[in-house]
Amino acid sequence: MTTIENLYYGNIALHDKHIDPESRLAVLQDLLVSSDEDLMRLLPENCRGAYDAFKSANDEIHSLSELGAFADGFRLGIRLGIEIMQEE
Repeated sequence: MTTIENLYYGNIALHDKHIDPESRLAVLQDLLVSSDEDLMRLLPENCRGAYDAFKSANDEIHSLSELGAFADGFRLGIRLGIEIMQEE
């Protein structure tokens, strides 16, 4: 099966990535989750909606940034492939 076919059939999941539990990323994710739980516990009830809206907007910004980075990397990879094919 080709890479495009594997991608189409869902055999390649770009968002699934193993994270080493000892890595800096894993430590930061744990800190983020525990800090979020602490904030939700400490915030008055009338402030939680604003905090949830903040988190949602931040998550969307992060997702859009990742999408842009993926698209830029994909374009660069295609350009490199085209240059290699033109040299042959």
